[in-house]
Amino acid sequence: MTDSPGAPMLDCIVVGGGLAGLACAHGLVSAGRSVHVLEAEEAPGGRARTVWHRGRPVDRGVALLLRAYPRTARLLKDVDLPRRDLRPVAGGFVVVGPDGAPARLRSARGAGLARFPGLTPGDRARVARLVASVATRPAEVLLAQDDDAPTAEDLLRGEGLSEAAIEGLFRPLFAALTLDRALAADPGWFRWLLSMLVRGGVAIPSDGMGMIAEWTSAAVRQAGGAVDVAAPVTALEPDAAGRRVAAVVTADGRRLQARRVVLAVDAPAARRLLEGLDDAAAARLPREAASAVTAAFAMRRPLYSGRSVVLNGAPGGPGAPGVDVLCQTTNITRPDAPDGPHILLATRITTGGAPADGLVEAVGELVGRWAPRFDWRGLAEPIGVYEHAHAMPRPLAGVRRDPPGPRTRLDNLVLAGDATAHGSIEGAIESGARAAGIVDALLP
Repeated sequence: MTDSPGAPMLDCIVVGGGLAGLACAHGLVSAGRSVHVLEAEEAPGGRARTVWHRGRPVDRGVALLLRAYPRTARLLKDVDLPRRDLRPVAGGFVVVGPDGAPARLRSARGAGLARFPGLTPGDRARVARLVASVATRPAEVLLAQDDDAPTAEDLLRGEGLSEAAIEGLFRPLFAALTLDRALAADPGWFRWLLSMLVRGGVAIPSDGMGMIAEWTSAAVRQAGGAVDVAAPVTALEPDAAGRRVAAVVTADGRRLQARRVVLAVDAPAARRLLEGLDDAAAARLPREAASAVTAAFAMRRPLYSGRSVVLNGAPGGPGAPGVDVLCQTTNITRPDAPDGPHILLATRITTGGAPADGLVEAVGELVGRWAPRFDWRGLAEPIGVYEHAHAMPRPLAGVRRDPPGPRTRLDNLVLAGDATAHGSIEGAIESGARAAGIVDALLP
């Protein structure tokens, strides 16, 4: 694909090589269409990227894959990613409360949530009733459901759950899944996420979350598509009538053309590229984002055993500079490899105003309190800090009911990305598959 006069016209350019863009490209090449993906970073995956340290995968955030995501499962099957490489978090979640005592949620599947230690018999019954109400209902029904409760927290209180159940279980657990300790999510989206959790549990791919992007991009290339990295797009150039995208302009000055263009980037980047082309769509993109920062460490000895994720049940509330999630990912991705390095990821949720700096020091202080006999300074080596100022759109009340697109004012421009669906891996992949279907139907 070039801007030379004699170059053949492509069917589609996909701007953005994250999971939405890759899912779109895979759908199109599978339908026999010519596709070129342009990704600004040096590797595909977007926010779901993995780097490597001495032979160990290091995710750039504590990202957990809900195994019941239907469209994600279909994509993983289509790209032949082996199911055995989806390593379950078999040890469940360990919530460390304000007194420092751990409570283990051994499984979030089925009725596992109702067995969380510390719940009263009344709370157990209420949690079991809530789980049963979402476990078998279709996902689209849950997402479309109207509620009197404006937020997930209001929903939980309306179900009669005690303060101890909300603070001790639901807030730390869903903070890890939504990057928002406020439980401010839309109730329909919260019910949908809860249903995905109890239907399939959570897992981490054996080579990290970036494994999904790597396998999908490889499948796109094997089918004849192209995935161009380190190729940021600076503008979408309209035609003289302002009705179509005439060219996609890259940072190195190329003007690339295709019959259709899919814009599959995060909300801030999409807004920047849409302004002046489709201001109405740009204005409807969500502006509030969930954010986080993750510090990665390589350790010569493991901090803890077991395939579990540790949740801080008392980080000091929204906006406090604590540590919300700890995960020794190699326990899950490399359970049969006793030798180091052992990779530990520590995430602070910055949604709500917590600072992104000082996380490395905060992890050392936290480990000193939780495991005072562990020689943190001697055994742990910081290997990276990864900040995500826009990790996902915040699924606040009403946001998911008025997303932009996927069609735009321009005849040949289609939107994808979690900002057009809902903030999750499933939302990103589902939006990409939807965009592929639209583009395929529009092409001759």
